[in-house]
Amino acid sequence: MQMVRLGKQGPVVSRLSIGTWTFAGDAIWSSVEEKECVGVIHAAMDAGVNLFDSAPNYGSGRSERVLGLALQGRPDALVATKFKVDGKTPADLVRMVDESLRRLGREAIDIMQIHWPTEHKSELDAAFETLAGLRSAGKIRYLGVCNFGKRDLQDHHGRDFISNQLPYSLMWRVVENGIAEKSKELGLGVIAYSPLQQGLLSGKYQSLAQFPANRKQTRHFSSAWAATRHKEPGMEAQTEICLQGFNSIALETGIAPTNLALAYVLQRPFIDVALAGARSVAQLEELLTTFTVELDSTVVARLDAVSKDLLLATGDNPDMYQSIGRVH
Repeated sequence: MQMVRLGKQGPVVSRLSIGTWTFAGDAIWSSVEEKECVGVIHAAMDAGVNLFDSAPNYGSGRSERVLGLALQGRPDALVATKFKVDGKTPADLVRMVDESLRRLGREAIDIMQIHWPTEHKSELDAAFETLAGLRSAGKIRYLGVCNFGKRDLQDHHGRDFISNQLPYSLMWRVVENGIAEKSKELGLGVIAYSPLQQGLLSGKYQSLAQFPANRKQTRHFSSAWAATRHKEPGMEAQTEICLQGFNSIALETGIAPTNLALAYVLQRPFIDVALAGARSVAQLEELLTTFTVELDSTVVARLDAVSKDLLLATGDNPDMYQSIGRVH
């Protein structure tokens, strides 16, 4: 397993992190047996993965509980979790950290991440102060952020967070607009979430029509789909072109689609870690084989080309879900 230090001051982590949103069994991800989830975590650790990501709102705490069960007796594993802080008091944040610790069955959260920035700098300042206090108390080891844009990063530089978790895949390259670069400039590790675009780049889908309606929630899709909340026309034509081009490149090169999509992300110089989900050991093993793949410059250029129209259509808003961006 390839390892990397997460930012200038963070821990050494595996370049593949396993996310547990897919363990939630919610309306987006169908149910999966607890035993299967535990098996995925154990197999990942056996393969050298040491970083696992969750959140209290994934299945109303189910993902954290399952992760905690799987990591019993494995103090070498690193756990990252996250929550929104808008509208929360310091007491709320303390309670939420304590609840996550109970579900995870751990004495400390390795990386506590603020899930989204807020409109009000003072609100974030208060949240950072509270979390810093919990770090001093030994309940948190490191602070991280998610979805922070250039202004968010600059406004809160000096708060000692080590990482910025950002959406990045062949189908969502918006953070190339300077957000990833700013993160690296400030000494942060960059974690790419949704590197397979929620499974769309897994090779399972030959067209957007085959993609499950309950996962058509991002700005790629028309607001006519019930799962969306962005009220935009979407970018389905450009997304379809990207999907068809991607699948053709996978077929022509003989590289499995999952490996092609994940390698594209991992080979970006501004990406430290790719955060992907696996609902079975077989899916995990497919992710792991990515580390045997090295994309040459010709393949990377072809992938850049098939995603160019989609990149232009997405504009400067890196928020995959809302047109009124929460990222600044």
